[in-house]
Amino acid sequence: MVSQALVGQRIRRLRHVSGLGQDDFAKRVGIASGSVSKLENGRMSIPGDVLSGIGEVLGCTPNFLTSAVELAPTTRPWLRAYADAPKRTVDQIVDDCTTAMEAIVGLDLKLLQDSIPHFTGDLMDQSAIEEFAMEVRVAAGLGEGDVVGNSIRAAERLGCVVLPMSDEVGRHIGLSVRANRIGMICLGRLTSDGVPVPGDRQRWTVAHELGHLALHMSQSAPTSAEEASQIEKQANAFAGAFLAPGDAMLEALERLGGRVTLQTLARIKEHWGISIKALVTRFRSLGVIDADHARSLFKQISARGWNKKEPVPVGTEQAIWFIKAIEKAMRGTIDPVASAAHIVGLDRGHLDRWTNWSPPVPAELADVVTSTFGERSTTTQAPRSKAAVVSMLSSHRSRTKMRPKPAT
Repeated sequence: MVSQALVGQRIRRLRHVSGLGQDDFAKRVGIASGSVSKLENGRMSIPGDVLSGIGEVLGCTPNFLTSAVELAPTTRPWLRAYADAPKRTVDQIVDDCTTAMEAIVGLDLKLLQDSIPHFTGDLMDQSAIEEFAMEVRVAAGLGEGDVVGNSIRAAERLGCVVLPMSDEVGRHIGLSVRANRIGMICLGRLTSDGVPVPGDRQRWTVAHELGHLALHMSQSAPTSAEEASQIEKQANAFAGAFLAPGDAMLEALERLGGRVTLQTLARIKEHWGISIKALVTRFRSLGVIDADHARSLFKQISARGWNKKEPVPVGTEQAIWFIKAIEKAMRGTIDPVASAAHIVGLDRGHLDRWTNWSPPVPAELADVVTSTFGERSTTTQAPRSKAAVVSMLSSHRSRTKMRPKPAT
């Protein structure tokens, strides 16, 4: 028999995921607001009709709420709630990761083996992190001088589950946790300005979060600004070494004349998919340029307005494991996602949230999302002609299309 405590935890998680406060949740279910805390803490038995009402509000069946699936606790992300991101938002995302893992286990989807090496060296030793990043690259099937062609796919090969988020979390466009001991990375698709996250920033974020999962396995979330700054530097050092191996960067620079200029960095970015700003920092860490040279390059970047939008656009990536695993498990069904949702006892919207990587719709296209993406439009602008819509979509796609990387 499933404990009331487990049912209550599941209700609390889904309530957080739905963005409902206790009072609003109680009104929608039709129970006293004081009862919510009791039922979520397992101190109140739940009649069948109330359980059904809760399921309707939270987008699940009573069977999902009373499932016997029990997971190892989900870790907290390596950021400071309240300071780095709103705690309520962080809780919502962490609970969504747990719910996604419950669905994965409930559907008996075959996870890839967790093959992320665990760092056992000195986190204050830059060279040790550099060497470790090369070890992780090997585990991800990358050669010493290989470009990370798709960072999300590399993370998936290492056994991570990568989920999309709608936008940034405080100052972050990504976060990572371990749910049921499996690494999970969540990636925002829109910046705080409401524009799609550039591909180079997305790739860096994946590598950064992979760094947290590999470097900080035994370390809890930071509690001070100093501690947070330190582990961010460590994860960034890992990301730089993972995406831009030192020897390969030195060889690339030598082929281009040996001088670190914005033009040279743009050429390297085109091949390696790493932002120009990140490359400045990378060459500084490799000792190729000094602090004054780096400072001068950053000033030039700022003067050109590249802090907001760099040249040489890099296309975005998307995860494939989750949707492929569902399609394999539901082989022979007309709509695999709908079938999986029915079996696990969740509304389809939950599974779509974890598997839909459709490009976010820019503000200028908001009035045509109904015809383009099948979502409800909230704009009051006059409808555009079909020709205008096609032109706008074509223009937007051409701006975000990834440039092919040369073979290494």
